[in-house]
Amino acid sequence: MAENLQQVKKRIKTADSIAQITKAMEMIAASKIKKAQTAVEKNKPYADRVKFIVQKILAENTDLAAGSSFIGLNKNSKKKLVFVISSDKGLCGGLLANIYKQVYTNVTKDDYVVTIGKKAQNFCIKNGYNVKASFNMGSSFPKYESIFPMLKIMQNLYETKEISAVDVIYTNFKNRLVQEAVTKALAPIEKDEHFVNKGEHVFEPSSKDVLNSLIPYYFEAMFYNMLMNAYASEQAARMSAMSNANENAKEISASLTIVYNKSRQEKITNEILDLANGQIH
Repeated sequence: MAENLQQVKKRIKTADSIAQITKAMEMIAASKIKKAQTAVEKNKPYADRVKFIVQKILAENTDLAAGSSFIGLNKNSKKKLVFVISSDKGLCGGLLANIYKQVYTNVTKDDYVVTIGKKAQNFCIKNGYNVKASFNMGSSFPKYESIFPMLKIMQNLYETKEISAVDVIYTNFKNRLVQEAVTKALAPIEKDEHFVNKGEHVFEPSSKDVLNSLIPYYFEAMFYNMLMNAYASEQAARMSAMSNANENAKEISASLTIVYNKSRQEKITNEILDLANGQIH
């Protein structure tokens, strides 16, 4: 029996509409990823240089741990603060699922959680995590000044010794095809045992003063770099997901068109046979 042609025709129209929508969303993500990728690439040398100077000072001065509450482990608390960076919207493939896996693995219910992105906020609240504050990720490129209230929370908790460490869960942008959900330590600043001390530098007025002045910029540079990576990863993942969805919608439309044509041909053939049988009788 031939399929209901009207239903098949309606399904073809629906698939074509989905293909148009996903194509538009793919193009929007593609336009955003170009700006985000450029920003990530331009910011990386600055962040790397700030990190290098901090590690150089720590490598040359073993007695600076007591100079700042952000250097060295705070043993008075076992809690930590975890920033969870996600998107505000879905439709970005497995990006959110990978972020959630990192949360399950690296965050306890006693830890303080600050979410950036509505998806992370909803997930953490639903699963009973101790959400201390929430911020929206937004649909446009994150502004530098947006990180100040986030880092202020970290500073307050760390200086009052309520936490011993700060971690950030986000998606690291490697390229347009590869994005990796990771958990990285932001504080305390620990000496890198693999650091290679290159070049001679003179710090004025002293290494300790330079380090204390540089620490705020260190956290800003590291955290903003993570935020930019998360945004770039979101756009890349959405572009890839919408491209796949677009191809799937086209394939469904093509297969339904074949079904429609076969059903229509079958219906015509049956009508001709009925006419022929009527003439014979």
